[in-house]
Amino acid sequence: MKTRTNIKTLAVVAALGLASALAHAGPEDQFTKYPVGISIAGVSVGAIADSGGTTTISFEDAKRMQFLDAAGDPIGTPDGTQRMGGTGGGSVTCHIFRDVAVTVQPRNADGTANGPARTITVTIFVPKKPGDQTGGNDAEKTKKTKSVPTKIGANVCGATIDGHKLDFTDVATNVPTKNNRSTGWRQADGGGGNGGADKRAPIQEDDNYEDEAVFEPHLDNLLINDVPIQLVQLNLAPVSCMGQQAAQQLGLEMMGPEVLDFENHQILFHAGLTDILPDQQNELILPMGRCLVEIPTLGGDPVVLEPVRVFVLPQGDPWLVALGGNALVPPQTSMWLDSDTHQLFWDFDFRCPGDFNADGVVNTLDVLEFLNAWSAQLPEADVNGDGLINTLDVLEFLNAWTAGCE
Repeated sequence: MKTRTNIKTLAVVAALGLASALAHAGPEDQFTKYPVGISIAGVSVGAIADSGGTTTISFEDAKRMQFLDAAGDPIGTPDGTQRMGGTGGGSVTCHIFRDVAVTVQPRNADGTANGPARTITVTIFVPKKPGDQTGGNDAEKTKKTKSVPTKIGANVCGATIDGHKLDFTDVATNVPTKNNRSTGWRQADGGGGNGGADKRAPIQEDDNYEDEAVFEPHLDNLLINDVPIQLVQLNLAPVSCMGQQAAQQLGLEMMGPEVLDFENHQILFHAGLTDILPDQQNELILPMGRCLVEIPTLGGDPVVLEPVRVFVLPQGDPWLVALGGNALVPPQTSMWLDSDTHQLFWDFDFRCPGDFNADGVVNTLDVLEFLNAWSAQLPEADVNGDGLINTLDVLEFLNAWTAGCE
């Protein structure tokens, strides 16, 4: 259950950036999720990562994993019942299952595995069948059951699993509205990344992610369009959003209407950010705008990111501000949440493109490894990120290799 103690509190997700010189490019991709695979009881399915949310299993996936029978009734005895998502009448009634072994498989942007799978034992939530939901009619009850996605939440994203933490990486392509986003593992002591320095910010977290009320991690004193925001939520929901009054107060630069797709609508609904029930049959068209975000860090200098694109929600908390994964992990960087130290980290010195083998030195070995990858049509040979492996990638790599690294 996502709980806000004051609905007029400005709830904001932390948005992390590179240096301001890179930040002006801005994350334009609203719809790319951070992909993972999960396995429970030997059944593997695709999922997404949502660092500020609960870990949920969709109604159909729960049947495959033997939490529910074909009729949607629980197999065995659940550990409780909880209403979660939305606010008021928008909430969904769910079963609670504790001590569930969840195996997490990080994935590259193309869906292939990225490193080994690792297992953690956590609490999960499964939606009850339509007949057990509240609603004005059968169609509304069915929408509630179907609105729950399969995703890993805060009790997985910030945890240490076999000495490693989940890492989120965003790589820009030459298409402004399409980034390549992936997940991987990073050593819990901070090693195992792309090298270079990192920045970090202190976060405040729920003391117990295994209870029924999940309070999202948050930062303090973030600026949006130079307006200070006191409470800053941290969430990897794929899109950003604001309530209507918050958008007016913060001077959101309007850009016109955009479609909020069903899967992203699911995430926003279950984060308690809107009361509008997700409907796979009907697109939700909302006003779209953008804003400047500045994040304070432990190093003293704020990180500036612009522009961040946000949807304006017509229902729910009118003062809400929530910046999601399209701002949290800007292009050409990676981030990770450390629930052990209560800090948020991100790389701001992404490895040099000319250092293809990432050994810290630009030399002929990088050329040989690139050519091997290019000849084999491996995904990493798509240097310019256009989805094709051709001579343009060779030219792009050679230019980067010739330029060297600072």
